Amino acid sequence: MDAERPACAALTKSGKPCRALAVLDTPYCNMHGPHARAIQIKGGKHRANAYRLEDKMSPRLKDVVALLGEAAQQVHSGEITPAQGSSLASIATALVKVVESAEVEMRLSVLEVRQKRGSDGFSEE
Repeated sequence: MDAERPACAALTKSGKPCRALAVLDTPYCNMHGPHARAIQIKGGKHRANAYRLEDKMSPRLKDVVALLGEAAQQVHSGEITPAQGSSLASIATALVKVVESAEVEMRLSVLEVRQKRGSDGFSEE
């Protein structure tokens, strides 16, 4: 351990003492301190995979993801029951399938038109 900084004063989920070093001027590490939740949320939102996924997602699917995120928070806070959250997830699954199917059909139509016109998308004369 660092001679100037003590170990975190918190316990892990298993009940064992946290082995991380405490942040200066607090008895806790970053993951157990007063700003821990904000740090965890920021970390999850800034993962490269999350960014790539969001860039490729259609606006319709982004709406469904937002709805599911809100539903998960409502289940967690007790605003809606887990059964209601599960129902929303089932509906969202159906919506995603419809949106994905429509997007595939649209992309296929574009490819078929391009194939008829030539590989570069322009008609051959």
